[in-house]
Amino acid sequence: MVAFLAMIVPGGLLADYLGRKRLLIFASIGNAIGAAIVGFAGSFTTVAIGIALMSLSGGLFTASIEALLYDFLKTEKREDQYKKIWGKMTTVRMLASAAASLIGGYMYSIDVRFPWFLVAVASLTAFFIAITLKEPRVETPHDSFRQFLREAGKGVTELFKKEAWKISIPLLLIGIFFTTDSSGIWDIQAVEFGFSSQFLGILLTVAYLCLAIVSWYAAKITRKFSSFGGIVLFAMIWAVLWFVSGLSAGIIGAALLILRSSFSVVADVQSSGLWNSMIPSRVRATTLSTITIIRGLPYILVASNIGMIIDSVGIQWLIRSFAVLMFILLLPTCFWWIRKGRNESV
Repeated sequence: MVAFLAMIVPGGLLADYLGRKRLLIFASIGNAIGAAIVGFAGSFTTVAIGIALMSLSGGLFTASIEALLYDFLKTEKREDQYKKIWGKMTTVRMLASAAASLIGGYMYSIDVRFPWFLVAVASLTAFFIAITLKEPRVETPHDSFRQFLREAGKGVTELFKKEAWKISIPLLLIGIFFTTDSSGIWDIQAVEFGFSSQFLGILLTVAYLCLAIVSWYAAKITRKFSSFGGIVLFAMIWAVLWFVSGLSAGIIGAALLILRSSFSVVADVQSSGLWNSMIPSRVRATTLSTITIIRGLPYILVASNIGMIIDSVGIQWLIRSFAVLMFILLLPTCFWWIRKGRNESV
């Protein structure tokens, strides 16, 4: 994750300056090479190099794909369909993850290198698809890279000026908690429930399938809510589920894990649409990359100490504490939103 975050902002800058399609092509090639290196690795050092290259490529990919999709729809005057299409793309990603968890496990039992070779083949397939993509025309008034850097910095700071910060700060807080959960807390809690490795594999596959269904209908689920209001509402429900799961165990605990992940996926699809609507095209990838690194940085900073904290107080107590903290931090936003009026555009 450190390598992923280290590359994502430079990747965003390069995507805006050189083009998102080029970055997707580079990311696909890099991921294929990294997976092949791991597959042929004969030492831990070689494995680490391959994983690092794949993580760096993931940063390039993340910096490009979201901006490419939104700007393509914008040039077609179809940006209102972004959340629906992004939700369906998330469904495909979840289904692929579910299939990978099943097929990968079987291939690993035959030969530990096979799953990595499969990743390499999938990445090469993505490379050929990326070549056929159409780069949307966006406003690029950059006479020099230095001027571009100034405009990129201005694009980020605009999100925290005037009334915008009242939306940006809560969205970032929500994203930080979602990222913390998906980056390790979810898995640690599942293990804490005492499930066998076989059941954990089944749970993960079921979770991916449920999230695929929820993602497909994410736009419909949030249709009755304003963009910002729906995100806050789903995040508050997620916080309640997070707290309750910290009191649960067994099958009920597993069901709560899947249910809270479903709410976070819907909120993330909604957040993606809102962020993109606030960002100018010429610095879209850079700004989205900056948002991603802000979301992931707190977890990176405390990740090395989380194990020690869990050993001291337990994962369930930690989850309840996080849930209460999130609820308290979002209360002022709830009051502001209610006061502003639910029928407004945000």
